[in-house]
Parts: sequence; structure tokens; C-alpha cells
Amino acid sequence: MITTTEVGNIICNDCRIFGIPVYRFGNIPNGELKDERIVIYVKSLTPDEIWESVFVNVNLCVPDKRGKAELVRLGELERIAREEFRSKTSMYDNTRYTYSVSSSSIEEDSALKCHFVNIRLKFDILNVI
Repeated sequence: MITTTEVGNIICNDCRIFGIPVYRFGNIPNGELKDERIVIYVKSLTPDEIWESVFVNVNLCVPDKRGKAELVRLGELERIAREEFRSKTSMYDNTRYTYSVSSSSIEEDSALKCHFVNIRLKFDILNVI
């Protein structure tokens, strides 16, 4: 069995390839964004007979420069994320899981003065023994 907390831990570990600090919902620094960061939000787990599913939002945040989005950097991060998260399958605590990109987009957070790549992952956990 894999919990939503463990899903977050798995995705956090997989985000290390970016070399950017990673934060989970509940532990995100306050205030204007000064440096790049990754923020992970794990949604509710939906049980089913064979696979349990959960969506995970991985936000790759880039601070604005002179009030403008750094589109080149955002594009680089989106390309890397779509490639790295294309389709992964592995085991955790003797339970098979798989995840892949469900969608991606570039968004703005005016309060933080940044733009971010939102990668939505569909994370499936095998629910049979």
C-alpha cells in the first residue's frame, strides 16, 4: 500500500534531477519568490478495484525578471519535465506504481511575482496482491 504522503515523497525524490529546491504543500516558504523552486501538491486518492489513482501537481516556479516571465527558462523546464515524467513505473514498499504526464501548462502567480510550469501527473498504485 502507498499513501498520498508516500506519493509526495516519491515525486520529491524524482524531482531531484532538476537541481532546484523542492517543497511540499504545507511547507512552502512565504513571500515573493526570489529563486527557482518546485512545489508539489498531492490531491485525493481515488480507490478502484485494480488501480488506485491520485493526481499530483508539480509546479516548477521561476521568478519574473523586470515583471516579465522568463519564457526560455520555463520552456526548458517544461521540456525536461515532460521527458522525465513521460512514463515511470517502479516499486515502493513492495507495491507497484506508475505515473505519467496528464497535462502541462505555463501559469502565473502575480502575488509571488513568478510564472510556473504546471505538470499534472496521474499516479496509479496497483491495488492487488
